[in-house]
Amino acid sequence: MQFRFFVLVFSLFLLMMNSSAQAAEILVKSAVTKVTVFPSGAQIVRIAKIELPAGDQTIVLQDLPERLIPGSLRVEGAGEKGFEIGSVDSKRIYVNVKDKEGVLDKSERKQLEDIIEKLGDDMTLLTSRISAAQTQRRLMERLTDLPGQSPGSLFDKQGAGGGAGLFSVENWGKIFDLIGTRLAVADDLILKYRRQKREKAKDIAKLKKRLTEQPPKKERQMEVRVAVHANAQMSGVLKIKYQVREASWRPFYDARLTTGEKGAKPSLALSRRAGIRQWSGEDWSNVKLSLSTTSPQKGAQAAVLHPKRLDLVTNYPASKPTTTSYLSDKERGGVSNEMRSEDTMEAAPAPVVEQKKKRVFARQRRASIRQYAFQAVFDIPGLISILPTGDEKKVAISSDYIDPMLKIKAVPKINTTAFLYAKFTHDKKATPLLPGSVALYRDGTFTGNSHMQLVNAGDEYELGFGGDDAVKVVRSEVKRTKGQAGVFTSSKTDERRYIIKISNLHQTAIDVEVIDQIPFSVNEKVVVRLLPSSTTPSRQNIKEKRGILAWDFRLPPSDKKSINLDYTITWPADRTLSR
Repeated sequence: MQFRFFVLVFSLFLLMMNSSAQAAEILVKSAVTKVTVFPSGAQIVRIAKIELPAGDQTIVLQDLPERLIPGSLRVEGAGEKGFEIGSVDSKRIYVNVKDKEGVLDKSERKQLEDIIEKLGDDMTLLTSRISAAQTQRRLMERLTDLPGQSPGSLFDKQGAGGGAGLFSVENWGKIFDLIGTRLAVADDLILKYRRQKREKAKDIAKLKKRLTEQPPKKERQMEVRVAVHANAQMSGVLKIKYQVREASWRPFYDARLTTGEKGAKPSLALSRRAGIRQWSGEDWSNVKLSLSTTSPQKGAQAAVLHPKRLDLVTNYPASKPTTTSYLSDKERGGVSNEMRSEDTMEAAPAPVVEQKKKRVFARQRRASIRQYAFQAVFDIPGLISILPTGDEKKVAISSDYIDPMLKIKAVPKINTTAFLYAKFTHDKKATPLLPGSVALYRDGTFTGNSHMQLVNAGDEYELGFGGDDAVKVVRSEVKRTKGQAGVFTSSKTDERRYIIKISNLHQTAIDVEVIDQIPFSVNEKVVVRLLPSSTTPSRQNIKEKRGILAWDFRLPPSDKKSINLDYTITWPADRTLSR
């Protein structure tokens, strides 16, 4: 009896010890403080403040986005007295966010979308009613023209029965009163329907704005559970890092060329900007934003080629087909954890408000640039907010002022317009200019859009800024002769002669580049030859394109230059030349 009582007491003691040894769960909230956006994807840094009692605890975070990449998850920590981080686990859960202000759930968004659709149908109906009222009005206006028409039976003073006609002079007063009344009714209807249409258009705009400003409710989140051990009660912070795929940024540029007046040197202001989008499901509000040129989503290693076996097929007698069942292994995913402690943690700085008494022109804010061996990172100044709606947020990166060289480029075979180009050399110490669209301005006037290719440090590049009416280009065919040559071995010939004339109407000299071409042969029996009468080209086979020729020269003010392009094509007389 005493032995059984001893066993019962000992079991209860062990149960109490185990329950007290279980780690307590602490639910904490985190906030996004820093975001680094890649050309595809982004890395997020969240900070969570924690209060830890002594012993083992489990910190639970339920505000991370559902679609974070589990393998990118990292947790770091720091505190007053230091603590240890153990395991880090993650899983997707449903989170109740009904009480979150300013957020629409799926049913609410569907209701708004249905209302917008109904208002659109109402506007279509109002448009039809306005059209009908306008038709009635035009009919009434046409009735006022009836007295001026040729007299007929309806307009005779005596009707067919000898009485007054329907439109006799005595009845015109009543008819005019009726027409006036109907016109007034039609005008009132048109005005009424137009007012209703304007009100509905305003309602649609408000509802669409609400859908845009309030992102969809987040119903699924990623829960992260962090096991920690503290030797004593303390305060600390956790830093949670992870990546998402649903984000991107693209570069684009503003190129503003000032050609200069009265001999002044031209200047080129090249502003580098970025357009950022994200649809990750989380708000990036007042965060430190950086843009990186690296692309982690492209993978970490080059592909591996496996040996490819080549053999002759052995013919076997036909056999009956058999059915085989294949089962695939279940893929397993885990969370990669990094356990280390830091003495200091990053925190978002408070925005600095600069007050100036004097009225000065606003200057473009510049991003600070961190250049590494294999990537560049642009740190955008201030705090930035980007909603998860997929709308593009535009920020400035840098503005460079360049001394360009101006020149005229013409391809008269296709277009006789002379185009103004600005040529510059990218700074050898600068980060590369990534491919992107360019908005072009010449002396304050928008001249069009172009696309910039990759420009590395030290590379030369040219940007076109539209046509130059003060440079005239004319291309004419002077002569074309076809015939045969040879006495014993006959061959056909095709001789062509062109002249290109360039006139500079500027008061200053200008550099000119003229591009044209001659055909090239891929058959040794077809011979293409420039004639001695041709103006010798400065360059041939431009950009490794066979037959493309260029003439470079400086044209003085109010001067002209002619370029002769003469060549012959020879091929066997019994063969046909392909074109």
